[in-house]
Amino acid sequence: MYVVVTRSSMHNMSAMKNTSISCEAATERTYSGISMSERIALRRQRFIEAGISLFGTVGFQSTTMRMLTAQTELTNRYFYESFTNLEDLLVACYEKLMDDFRLRLEEELERASKYSEPSQRIRPGLNCFFTSMADPKFARITHAEVLGVSERVDRLYSRCSADFAALMMSYLTSSVSDKKQLSDTQMQFIGAALTGSLINSALVWVNSQYEASIDDVIDASLAIFNGTVNQLRLA
Repeated sequence: MYVVVTRSSMHNMSAMKNTSISCEAATERTYSGISMSERIALRRQRFIEAGISLFGTVGFQSTTMRMLTAQTELTNRYFYESFTNLEDLLVACYEKLMDDFRLRLEEELERASKYSEPSQRIRPGLNCFFTSMADPKFARITHAEVLGVSERVDRLYSRCSADFAALMMSYLTSSVSDKKQLSDTQMQFIGAALTGSLINSALVWVNSQYEASIDDVIDASLAIFNGTVNQLRLA
């Protein structure tokens, strides 16, 4: 038995194929009103949330792909559509935490900028930092789990610390009307010293299981910052 393929039948077959492709494309584009790119972004966010939960408790080195997929209820395939490896996820988690922290900090500093007294201007920023460090997951990921993973992650940590120091110095100098003229190098090292003291104080607090009250910890750091402000003033 032979099947005769006419021009008309070929046209119909082509139309059916195109319709099928169009339907598949439409299905690919949207599902329950959510586009493909939106679904990918949502899955990526689920992995970041799971990463923060796991890296902040069991740690980066102890976290496995099986643990991540179990927590997200997503397969490996969905992990690799957004991340190359677990280090990529760690970077994404760190950047998410630091971006959120910086946003909160900038909002606090903006509100506090109305005050003329340096202590009133500085304290809200310190409160923002120590409130963030009061979350053990934030503290562990941003100041422990990212250290020593790779040169790439070390550079990211150093860059974020330098940015934080620069933000602090910019804000501190804006709190002093008659101030000394400092070189960029002096500003950099004073900022690094303040950042180091702040982070070390916070880590002592975290490692003590938050034994001291947050107000006591803030007061201790505020004394250091006030001393710096006094040194920035012209004699």
